[in-house]
Amino acid sequence: MNSNVTNARAEQAEIDASAKWPVLVFLGSALLWLLLGGALQLAAAIQLHTPSFLADCAWFTHGRLAPAAQNALVYGWGMNAAFAFGLWLMARLSATTLRHGGWLFVAAKFWNLGVTLGVGGILAGYSTSFELLEMPRFVTLILLVAYAIIGVWVVTTFSIRNTENVYASQWYLFGAAFWFPWLYTIAQVMLFRAPVRGVLQPVVNAWYVHGLYGLWFAPVALAAIYYFLPKLLGKPISNYYLAPLGFWWLVASTAIAGGSRLIGAPVPVWIPTLGIVGSMMLVLPLVILSLNFLGTLSGRYGSVGGSLTLRFIVLSIAGFLLSSVLGLALSLRSFAAVAQFTLLTGLRDWLLFYGCFSTAMFGAAYFFLPRLTGKEWRSTALVQAHFGATVLGLVLMTIGLAAAGWQQGHLLNDPAVKFAEITRALAGWHTFNSVVLGVLLVGHVAFLINFVWIACPFNSQGTPVAQINPPPALSLAAKEGHA
Repeated sequence: MNSNVTNARAEQAEIDASAKWPVLVFLGSALLWLLLGGALQLAAAIQLHTPSFLADCAWFTHGRLAPAAQNALVYGWGMNAAFAFGLWLMARLSATTLRHGGWLFVAAKFWNLGVTLGVGGILAGYSTSFELLEMPRFVTLILLVAYAIIGVWVVTTFSIRNTENVYASQWYLFGAAFWFPWLYTIAQVMLFRAPVRGVLQPVVNAWYVHGLYGLWFAPVALAAIYYFLPKLLGKPISNYYLAPLGFWWLVASTAIAGGSRLIGAPVPVWIPTLGIVGSMMLVLPLVILSLNFLGTLSGRYGSVGGSLTLRFIVLSIAGFLLSSVLGLALSLRSFAAVAQFTLLTGLRDWLLFYGCFSTAMFGAAYFFLPRLTGKEWRSTALVQAHFGATVLGLVLMTIGLAAAGWQQGHLLNDPAVKFAEITRALAGWHTFNSVVLGVLLVGHVAFLINFVWIACPFNSQGTPVAQINPPPALSLAAKEGHA
């Protein structure tokens, strides 16, 4: 048994060594975009309660700053972090090394070049009018070529796997790898290359936005949860036999649920109705995922405090459940009559992207970076600052946007209230939002400093290390506790 464990650990070390530099490049790029996107997002939030802020610079007017921040976070931080985690986890679960990693460096350069040109184009005034598709059209080919190179490596790594088992984490990673180019290509063709007309344009845009969050970011986060929960708790996923049903039902429901974003919009009634049906269908996978995750945590909540990665994973589960419940509520016509076109719709997407996906990526990074670099985290204070800022920011942002959105909805539905009065009534909430974004940004800075410290090849091993309890060492065959 000891010999098997030793061989498995040696194999894992070889796999980690093959993935080290591609993963570090993608994650380092992601953190730079997280910092830049967070700064732009904070500046855009300040403009909502202090309109004179950066008002004299055309590049930083709110109409350019807000979409630039969103694109920097989604395509810069989000996609790069997903690439880093996905490549590492696919290699680990496939029990094979990452081959020809030099091409991944090329892909990383092209992807980040495309995002840089895209965000710069938005700030320069060349954006489109479609959410999350604001980047100028000339960057589309750059992003697709870069993604194709990365996607080929994911598929190749899976195809040459040295294990017969295919885990739930691999389902979600493999699915996400195919769903993004499908969503992005169709949206680009239907909105720009051979544009549809009239009301079909917002329908396509709503379908793309919903799919990007639900079929790319959510699956990557779920892959992390399915991997780390059993590994860190040392027990199999509860009710794992239901996971395949949850996977396919989640995919089918999310694919048609985008129309629920158009409740009350001037589109054919059947489109939002179909979206509502798709959203209601998500109740079943939500129940299955809750049984899988909460059932696995049952009786082991005391272990959460002993693992930093596990703490972030629990935050990710909470973010997923909260965003799902809010999404279901916003799919009800009676609730949407008050909450639509308010800060509550933004809270739904923010909870999924930051509360679920980003926290899962933070937890994953705290786990795999020491294994890739052979070093420990250097600063306990920076680790605590990052985790504390994340928890505080999540709680305050959720409460603040929920309360502000509900107040905003009631004021918008009152014909006696002038729009200028609504703007004044929300000024305090916008100020609160800016403070919370500042708190989150402090946490991101702490994480970036710690990342540079551990990733730097000249880092001294004699430096004091952060006190983070390691997870139990499991064999490669028990990666998810259900082999």
